[in-house]
Amino acid sequence: MLIATALFLYLRLRTELDNRIDQSLEARLELVSTHLEEGNGGAAAITRAVTRGGEGGGFVQIILPGSGTAVGAREGLGDEPILGGAELAHLAQDGGTVDLQSGQPELGAVRVVAAPVTVGTHRYIVAVAAALEQRNEALSNVRTLLLIGGPIALALAALAGWVVIGAALRPVDRMLVRLEEGLRRERTFVADASHELRTPLTMLRMELELMRRERPGGEELDAALDAAIGDTDRLSTLSEDLLTLARADRDRLTLGREEIDVGALLAAVAGRYPAEEVGVGGAPADAAITVDGDRTRLERALGNLVDNALAHGAPPVTLAAIRRPGAVELHVTDSGPGFPPDFLPHAFDRFSQAAPGDGGGGTGLGLAIVRAVAEAHGGSAGAGNAPAGGADTWLSLPT
Repeated sequence: MLIATALFLYLRLRTELDNRIDQSLEARLELVSTHLEEGNGGAAAITRAVTRGGEGGGFVQIILPGSGTAVGAREGLGDEPILGGAELAHLAQDGGTVDLQSGQPELGAVRVVAAPVTVGTHRYIVAVAAALEQRNEALSNVRTLLLIGGPIALALAALAGWVVIGAALRPVDRMLVRLEEGLRRERTFVADASHELRTPLTMLRMELELMRRERPGGEELDAALDAAIGDTDRLSTLSEDLLTLARADRDRLTLGREEIDVGALLAAVAGRYPAEEVGVGGAPADAAITVDGDRTRLERALGNLVDNALAHGAPPVTLAAIRRPGAVELHVTDSGPGFPPDFLPHAFDRFSQAAPGDGGGGTGLGLAIVRAVAEAHGGSAGAGNAPAGGADTWLSLPT
């Protein structure tokens, strides 16, 4: 497009300059022809015609068409005919315009307009010329500017296009990154879930095959059945956890909202465990704190935090509520060694465990479910180490 535009500008300028030169030459040709006709074509008329036609620096020559001899000239054309044989024969019939080299160094390239003029018995060819030096210089300057400006314009256009298109595609790029990240998480989730499901299924199959082969009775049968029931319970819990996280990913984690007294909520969760291991502390004394939420899911989330504290920390475990501007934090602290510092950034990742294979029997989904429940309530979840020692995990819920 830039090349086409530059070519159009150049050709348009050249045409405009040629038209102006032609208009000036045709006016001068008309003037010379008029003086010849008024003087009946005699010698005096020729002299007067070339004198008037050459005023203001014009180049004029009057040529005899038969011999090609210049019988009158003005402003540097001299007595040598400016028109050669081919041009003379052509212009002697119909007239016209031609560009040629004058053969005179001081003139160089010229544009000639010529026409036959008949006065009585006299027949002449009147030629008027204009040097093309200024016209060619102007075209050369324009060519230079276009050759220099074209690449600059192309670079600027490319830069502008890059900026505009980049700005337009940046949201698409971010969207694609999120999609890729989502697909990566899905693949990881499926792989980890398959791994977690494989262990209890394998154990359950082994226990059932053992019972079929050995057909135990009495206490041995009871022990085998208890082990199978335990593996079934673990499968059921794992399946429920996976379903909860899958619903949270699709923003379909439904909440049965009600006004919940935070103190009563903490007491209900703590009451499921032995009093010497789990208790409520630091409850606000000035006024009750209430939240709008799903009691069942909040109890499960807090239960996950307590189970983690008992499995990986040490009792006593304390539940407490802390007021924040526009929110309340439900904390669960223990008396164990706390989280490894390098684990804290990944504490709420799925299937993430601080010490895999430590005998705690976890799947690494407990804290992930806590975060999903907190976010479904419009809040967040966090983890850290208490200043006095031990792990500190919490849910932050809007009040």
